[in-house]
Amino acid sequence: MKMPWNRENVRILPAKIDLTGQPWCREALLLHIRGTGALRWESRALPPEVDLYESPICLTLRGTPLLSWLAAVCETSESWLCTGWGLDTAECPELDALRETLNGGFTQLEEAVPALSPLLELLPEGVYVLAESDAYPTDGNGQFFWGVSDCLEQNPATGLVYLNDDDYDYQYERLAPVFLYPSQRRSRLDMERVNYYRDCFQQEGLSPHGLAIYVTEGMSVLLDGHHKAAAAALLGRTLPCLTVLRLEHYQLRPVTVPPLHRVPVIPRRYESYAACFGPFTVPIEAMNGITLPKEPWKLTGNSTPLPKGRLADAELPEALLTAGKPYHTAGGYALVSAAKIGYPTDRELETWLADPGLYRPQLRGALVVLRSRRDSRLKNTALQCAAVGDQRCSLKVEAFQVLAELKGDPDVEAFFIDYFVNLDEPPNIHGSAQDDLTQIAHSFWG
Repeated sequence: MKMPWNRENVRILPAKIDLTGQPWCREALLLHIRGTGALRWESRALPPEVDLYESPICLTLRGTPLLSWLAAVCETSESWLCTGWGLDTAECPELDALRETLNGGFTQLEEAVPALSPLLELLPEGVYVLAESDAYPTDGNGQFFWGVSDCLEQNPATGLVYLNDDDYDYQYERLAPVFLYPSQRRSRLDMERVNYYRDCFQQEGLSPHGLAIYVTEGMSVLLDGHHKAAAAALLGRTLPCLTVLRLEHYQLRPVTVPPLHRVPVIPRRYESYAACFGPFTVPIEAMNGITLPKEPWKLTGNSTPLPKGRLADAELPEALLTAGKPYHTAGGYALVSAAKIGYPTDRELETWLADPGLYRPQLRGALVVLRSRRDSRLKNTALQCAAVGDQRCSLKVEAFQVLAELKGDPDVEAFFIDYFVNLDEPPNIHGSAQDDLTQIAHSFWG
């Protein structure tokens, strides 16, 4: 009997991937894949109007463009992204074969690998990470992920986010690949299918998953799961997603070896090479004898220019476009990441709100998370944060902005009325921190 996958072509390596500091990810596996390269990244000709130091790259499936990427020369700069021609143009029967598994047919990530293998075997030979995590149905710029244009656009989720304010001092924050770009035409949208998945998400049991390929920093391109992502957006929740991450580069990192004996001996420190897969690092010695390439990510050359996108061939319902707006932007997610918090519990919120001056970073991150999940605790949390005494702190400003979006809420209206009643002096024409708050408060009725 022919097996659905080739155990020699897709092999799970025993290396344990450290998920410390990766709250977005629930499980991750290291895979060695002997693939055909039918699904690959290609270098393309540089467009005449762009920076000579930028790198034009295209993700293709059997020659069909799925995503164009004009990679920035520096990781602190934003890259440019553009849609492709669509998976339906490329024809990918391998995706059809694994949809049952993606729709809830596994409890552990290892169980999904056999079903995923026909698709994984399309990748170039190499070592990859397969991560099971949550993704946001947005492009990281406040836009529903399927609503992006067919032209090259700068995207803030493709570079490090710069934080410099009263809580952060000249800090660049990395992004996990939690934002999405589409690979299917808009005309393929079927609202009946969206409603079907919305019902699935609201039922108990295993949740449907999407499948994505990592691009850079906070961005992945969604291969399967566009209707699932739309359903998640209408519910205001995240999309469970399997993401494939390539080996990008090697780096030297410090390693501490504990003493062999219990006597007080200074631990030995040295530097060891590690392989980097997006936000994950895996020690080379953990690769179980796998021969790694000298060039970790070698692109296939193609002299043709970056193609124009063809996915925006229909208008999307306003309900979907609106549903994408409350989610994290890249800047918002950076605040969550920098605060090193997950989804806040009631106990954590109580602790942080008891001393907002001490826990300002955590509360700023909590406001972002609660807003993106449309959490019922958002209003009370924002009201307490908005009441802090420091007129110039970022927490107070961001709390005011959250409250201003809750138009028509009587409690919020009463808060803003009290704010105006207690103003010591009228707004300064030259501007001040208080004037910024006043402007935000006015917008509640705008």
